[in-house]
Amino acid sequence: MESRRSNDSETLGARIKTGTNRRLVSWLAAAYLVVMFTTMIWVTQVLDRSMRRLAGRSIQSILVGNVARVRLHFVELEREAEQLLAKPAIRQAFTQSLTDFEASDKDALSNGSSAYVEKLDKLIPPHPRAIGWVLTDRDGHTVASNDSSRIGTDCHWSDLNRNHLLRDVSTLVLPPAPVDAPVQPTLMVLSPLIEQSQLIGTFGWVINPRGYLSAHMSITPTDATYLFDRRARMLTRSRFEDRLSHFVSTDVPPGSATPWPPVLIRDPGTYLSSPDEISPEELADRPLTRMADRATRGSSGVDTDGYNDYRGVQVVGAWQWLPEYDLGMAMEIDADEAFGPVKILQRVIVGLFGLLTLAGLCVAGLALWSARLQQRLQDRDQGRRRLGQYELTELLGAGGMGSVYRGRHQYLRRDVAIKVLEGEDLSPQSIERFRREVQLTSTLRHPNTIAIYDYGQAHRLFAERSPKGTHDTDSVFYYVMEYIDGISLQQLIDFYGPQNPARVVHLLLQICGSIAEAHDAGLIHRDIKPANILLSAQTNSWDFIKVLDFGLVKDLGRVEDTVAITMTRSDAITGTPLYMAPETIRDPSAASMSGDLYSIGAVGYALLTGQTTYDGDSAIDLCLKQLERAPVRPETRLGRVLPNGLQDLIMECLSLHPEARPSSVNELVARLDALPESSRWNQADSALWWETVFEANRQRTPVETKNPTLADHPLNSAP
Repeated sequence: MESRRSNDSETLGARIKTGTNRRLVSWLAAAYLVVMFTTMIWVTQVLDRSMRRLAGRSIQSILVGNVARVRLHFVELEREAEQLLAKPAIRQAFTQSLTDFEASDKDALSNGSSAYVEKLDKLIPPHPRAIGWVLTDRDGHTVASNDSSRIGTDCHWSDLNRNHLLRDVSTLVLPPAPVDAPVQPTLMVLSPLIEQSQLIGTFGWVINPRGYLSAHMSITPTDATYLFDRRARMLTRSRFEDRLSHFVSTDVPPGSATPWPPVLIRDPGTYLSSPDEISPEELADRPLTRMADRATRGSSGVDTDGYNDYRGVQVVGAWQWLPEYDLGMAMEIDADEAFGPVKILQRVIVGLFGLLTLAGLCVAGLALWSARLQQRLQDRDQGRRRLGQYELTELLGAGGMGSVYRGRHQYLRRDVAIKVLEGEDLSPQSIERFRREVQLTSTLRHPNTIAIYDYGQAHRLFAERSPKGTHDTDSVFYYVMEYIDGISLQQLIDFYGPQNPARVVHLLLQICGSIAEAHDAGLIHRDIKPANILLSAQTNSWDFIKVLDFGLVKDLGRVEDTVAITMTRSDAITGTPLYMAPETIRDPSAASMSGDLYSIGAVGYALLTGQTTYDGDSAIDLCLKQLERAPVRPETRLGRVLPNGLQDLIMECLSLHPEARPSSVNELVARLDALPESSRWNQADSALWWETVFEANRQRTPVETKNPTLADHPLNSAP
């Protein structure tokens, strides 16, 4: 017996030693593999960054040269027009023509008097680079031109053009045309005609940018520079006209003044290998390319990460906005062509590192297999927590009414959020209140209200966690709702401060949409606050609001509601002090829809200023301030000017008297829609914020609010 025990002990010791050695070899091989792959990735990334910086500088230098050449051409045209105006005979003829135009039958002149035009045409020498000339009055109406169709038309000067001319400075005019008009845009270089310090008219040259400017820009088989206006219409030629024949006519000579439909710098969403893939009308509805979107907003920059151009092809490029001309210029090159050599070099490097790591692959595979097996054993020993068919993966947060976990359905493999009530939180009132929250929330269908998927009761897997003496400690109540990948408005306020007024209106409208549905169903939320409102960032649906946590809902249509009566009795204040209406603080049973409007106003105040309505050291201090006086006006609190209409509406919602607030959420929506800021924040602005501001701060993405005691937690959860 003793010998057998000794052999068993030796066998066990050998197995332990073998297992230890095997793990040591596996980890060493895995470490070697990790080091090799890390080094390879680092080398390739350094090489890629270096090549992108080099490509960006090269593209930008070419663009700068092209911008300088275009500016020089415009300056030459302006100087030539000014030189003509400086000649007494021509200046006198122009002045007389403008005087005759004012005193004569304008309709007759608009029809084009040949003698009237021929007189000027003989004085004006032909310009080798212009397709014509124009003479306009002080208001931009064409008085005379070598093209009779222009006479009597309006040049539609912009404010920029008018300011230049009034300051006796030549200007560049782009006559407007509908985006889908089959007309190639033309440019006018106009110089002012000043008499006695007054602008009496202008004279200038009409040029076809497609023929005149394209010849002086870099257009090669691998790259192209082009000019475009604020509506992202390409004014110069495209080097891909053979592929875009569906949208432009390639049989028009480069210098011709024949109508030519401009190419729209919009992302078609797919590679245009065939002209029949997308119609011109569909293309006009597509979003601008990343370059065009940023350039038409007045920015200049370089993008070497790659973006889709107007053909749907990945390109890298640089762009510059020319504010003095209200035009933009871009230099683009296909990404495959720009980074072709570096990709070849990267493959060589990957191949070399692959040869170096080949010897350790088998051992590394064994190490990974051992690690996975060990993890499975640990999972089997420890057990992952399950509630019904849902597996809980991580804790998202905990509050007075249970904890929220991230989970996944066993078969659907869909991420969900699971709210759990268990242990010390269990009581007859809390269980009934939990069920009531599920029942009432599940009746709401508004897109901005959190969606409920399931509700259930299970037994705890870890009974030792349940404190003895509590009610139903072996049970777990839970409900399943949609998982929102985003942040709460409280986190947005705490980490990103005051928000753009237009964005505040955009968010408040969505919150009102959710609460309006609840009010129409006879439900009062009673706990509207930034921490209960999530802001998601999904593709094509940026800045999308989800209102949740209807645990304090009051059902106005239910006559006998024991839980609601318990929650709203006068000695049990529920809700969050900073977002509770004064009348609710005085008498919780007086909660009404007007109280929700006060809470929405408090949320808007916090978004607009980055601060709560009141400052205080305790919840009681805050409640006393809310009962005694209205909050300070947002612009006074923030110290800068804010839109008065939005401030007035928020302050009206925060009125101490319910009758002074908007009569309903629907009225609040209508008044928010009427504000000038209601349409100024769009999906492009939202996407830009998430892609720049949020992504730049990803390392410090908030996981909880900074002030949970006063700003987030209720005064007292109803027993």
